[in-house]
Amino acid sequence: MRTLFVGDVHGCSAELCDLLEKANFTSGIDRLLLTGDAFARGPDPLGVWRLICQHGAEMTLGNHDARLLQQLTSLLKKGTPGKTNADQRYALKALEPVYGELCLWLEKTPLYIRDELFLLVHAGINPERGLEHTSFEEFITIRSWPPVKGRIDGPRWHDYYEKEYPLLVFGHDAPGGLVIKERDERPYLLGLDSGCVYGQALSAYILEEQRLLQVKSRQAPNAWRERDA
Repeated sequence: MRTLFVGDVHGCSAELCDLLEKANFTSGIDRLLLTGDAFARGPDPLGVWRLICQHGAEMTLGNHDARLLQQLTSLLKKGTPGKTNADQRYALKALEPVYGELCLWLEKTPLYIRDELFLLVHAGINPERGLEHTSFEEFITIRSWPPVKGRIDGPRWHDYYEKEYPLLVFGHDAPGGLVIKERDERPYLLGLDSGCVYGQALSAYILEEQRLLQVKSRQAPNAWRERDA
């Protein structure tokens, strides 16, 4: 069995297929782990959901996933998702056939997945207080440190992180791009959000082979802004 980590997919099902093919991923044998934000903004959120089901993928909850869960819960209970923007309406329309099962799955999606060989989170952890004292908001949105809501520049939380886990994998930070920090020629921290939905690349890492993989995005950089139901 191999362990494949994949950065934020954001509805880009074609690129996810490209990456699985490039990795020679074997469903039912290899383990597929996603950093979160699987569905929002991209062209084919339903296709991503089908790939998740097909391959038994595991995922940590991202900020877009948390918002999608709120909207799905509201839809199922009240018949309306509440306030939405254009790309959210697009995703909700595409996911309409699977509202119930997706909502149940997102409700069970954890904030982190910890193994003796790795820790997987969406955005990061509090570098001063550690995993056990990281807040919900930090798990899904932390980027700069000290944290400033909405800030996309400045020092990152992982600039203050002292190695505690064999490998810490995260996503979320497309503005920061691909992050690889090594010690003794082995990565101990990986940031895998390389901006696929914004026209850049989808990134993955095979744990057992210590191998980074990327496929080119098929998206125009601003196409997500024009999507609406």
